[in-house]
Parts: sequence; C-alpha cells; structure tokens
Amino acid sequence: MKFKYISIAIMGLLVVALVGTGTWGYFQYQDKMRYTQHIDNQAQKKYYDLVGSIETISTDLSKLMVSSQTKENILLFSKVWQSAYNAEEYLSQLPISHEGLSQTNKYFNQLGDYTFAMAQKSIKGEKLSTEDLNNLQQLYEYSVDLSQGFREIKDESIRSQDWTGGFAQAKNTQQIQQETQETESQNPIELQFTQFEERMTQYPELIYDGPFSEHVVQGIKPKLQGKEITVEEAAEKVKEFIGEEKIEQMEDQPGVEGRIVTYNFKVALKGYEAPLYICISEIEGYVVNILNNRSIDQENFSRKQAVEMADKFLDEKGFKSMVPTYSLKTENAVLVVYAYSQEDVIIYPDLIKVKVALDNGDIIGFESSQYLTLNHQRELQPPKLSPDEAKQSVSVRANIEEEPKLCVIPTEFGGEIYCYEVKVNRGDEHFLIYINAETGVEEKILKAIISENGTLMI
Repeated sequence: MKFKYISIAIMGLLVVALVGTGTWGYFQYQDKMRYTQHIDNQAQKKYYDLVGSIETISTDLSKLMVSSQTKENILLFSKVWQSAYNAEEYLSQLPISHEGLSQTNKYFNQLGDYTFAMAQKSIKGEKLSTEDLNNLQQLYEYSVDLSQGFREIKDESIRSQDWTGGFAQAKNTQQIQQETQETESQNPIELQFTQFEERMTQYPELIYDGPFSEHVVQGIKPKLQGKEITVEEAAEKVKEFIGEEKIEQMEDQPGVEGRIVTYNFKVALKGYEAPLYICISEIEGYVVNILNNRSIDQENFSRKQAVEMADKFLDEKGFKSMVPTYSLKTENAVLVVYAYSQEDVIIYPDLIKVKVALDNGDIIGFESSQYLTLNHQRELQPPKLSPDEAKQSVSVRANIEEEPKLCVIPTEFGGEIYCYEVKVNRGDEHFLIYINAETGVEEKILKAIISENGTLMI
C-alpha cells in the first residue's frame, strides 16, 4: 500500500512537471512569436519608407520634365536630392546581403549627386542643356522601374505571408554558417532583389560637371602608397580591427575593382544576428568601409555621447587629427562626419564617416574612401587676408556669430580652395559662408538645417 501511494505521488509530480514544461514552452513560443512580429514590423516599416521615397523621387522627377526651368527647379532638385539620401539610408537598413544592393545603392547615390549639381546650376541661373534633360529622363525612367520592382517584391512577400521568413531570413549566426548559394537562390524575395539588380546593371554612368560627379572622383589618383597585401593578410587586418574575440565566423566575398581596390569580407559576430561587411584596401590593408545593418531598438546614449564614442574609436584606430564637423541622428543611430585638420586648418575634402548605435555604442558604419583617396600634407601658406578682412567680404545683411576659421574646401572639378569659414545667421536661419583667403571672393554658401537630431548642411 505504501508503494502505491509513492507511485501516485510520483505520477502527480510528473503530471505537474509536464504541465509546467508545457506552460513554459507555450510562453517561450509566445515570446518568440512576439519577437518575430516585432522584427517583421521593423522590416516592413523600413521597406514602406523606402518605397515612399522612391515614389516621391518619381513624382518630382516627372515635374522636372515639364518645368519651365524657373526657381521651382531649385526646390524640386533639392527635394529629389533629399529623397535619394533618405532612400539610400532606408536601403542600407534592409536585411538583404550587402553585395546584393550595390547597383541600386549606386543609383540613389548618383541620383542625389546629380540633382545636387543641377540645383547648383539652377541657382546660378544657367539653363539645363539637352544632355541634362536626357539624363533626367533616364533617371526618371529608372525611378519608375525601381518603384515597380520594389512593389513586386512587396506583393510577393504578402502573397507568401513570409515577410520575415523570406525577406529577413538567413541573418542569425547559425544560419550564416549554413548559408550557401543554393539556399540563397531559393529565397524568393532575395532572388527578386538579385534579378532586379541585374536590370540595374544596364543603368549608364552619368558624365556631368557636378561637385560629386563620379567621373571626376574616379579621375583622382588615390594617395595610397605601399605594398599590396594578400587576402590572408587582409583577413588578419579584419581580426585586428574588429577584435578576433568578437568574431564567430568570417568568409571572403568578391573584391571590388574600383578607385580603391579592396578585399571584402562577411563577418558573423558573436551575439548578433545580422552580419557585418568590411572592405580592406589591397594597398597596405586600410579599412575602407564597414556596414552592419542590425536592428537598434532603443536609445541608451545621447548624440553628444555618440560623438565622443566616435572620437575615441578613430583615435584608437590610428586616425589622428580628425575633427567632427557635423552629426545627424537617424533610426537610433548617429552619423558623425569628420574632416582632417592640418595646422588648425580644416581640410574638408579629407572626410571620414562614423556611425554609432545608440543602444550599446557599437560602431555600425565606417567609411574612409574619400580620406584614403585625398589625404596628404598640403603646403599651407599664410593667408593674404586677415580674419577681419574676410569679415568685410560678408554681406551686411548677415550677422557674424564667431571669428572666421581657415579651411580648405573642394571645388566642383577636383581642385581645392583656401578659405575662411564664417558662421553667420539671419534671423532664425544659420549659414556657413566661405571667403577665399587669397582674394576675398565669396566661394560658397551652405545653409544649416538645425534640428534636435543634428545639423544638415545644404
């Protein structure tokens, strides 16, 4: 009888344990489903924002096709430039492989550069040439194609009811390890991106005399000098830069034969789902760029703290004499743009960009190609104009906020001008005016768009 009661007690405990395990499993499942839904919602939001930017681009480009080239052109060009910048930002945050977006990303980058150049042309009162209008027509046709293509991708994900599974899959560490070309080709949404990228390769490069013209930049010989390294040596540079203890797995990707030839790597980081992409220059093994599209769900640091983290990062990585010029907060991250400083003169052509995640201070973006291409010691002579003489070249309608500072700014054709940078305001509007330090000529004016998220210069 005694054993009978013991058996019943044991059975009861087993039942309780089974029920408890089932309950725990149910709640774990519910947590997982909530997390999946959260990630799904984030991916969809980024995607809808991207599609919205593309459609805005198409609309404004279509207006430019019928514009009589009045001052309205300046506003339309500025809107397209801003929409292209936004689209490039949204695109970088989609959970799609970095190499699968290169042509689309190039389109947004060149679209923004071109429309910015055309805005400058309109500001000067110059009429658009037949070639300019043909270029705009091409840009418009590709924007329509983009809009249609991205809507097809969205419709496919809705039909399959597999947005998270198809669009954002293969991004955790275990899946990265098992990822193969065969499984990637079976991902319907990833496959559509690949097919769309193939169509984008037909998009021609634009040749124009703008401040960020691709053919002008391509014509500048990089200042990089030294020996060529092997892919194995480049892999060691990656480990040194990121920290070998943080890396779970690393694989090399196809290299890039561009202005700076690079070795490319895809890195799975311990404790993170999204992979990190990093490019190392073939000459001397410099880090050219880093991209990590992981989600950032909260802000634990301020924009000021993010700039301090970026300062420390650059200093630790050996980039000395870099000064932050402006910062901008987007999507729980802060982008900080640095310029090189030589003898207290800011060298604006030599730029480095650093992006800091506000949840834990991770560096999730880094770009040094412009610095690596242009950085060298300039022969800086004492300016012919004094700071007070530079002030006299500023309009009487502008209020000077502080003493002018010496700097070097890039020209539209790859040259440089030695200037004084003068901060001014007119009412609530703020500007930077660049006065030639040799002649006193007003070379450039930038308007500061100041918000709680940072300052954007246009």
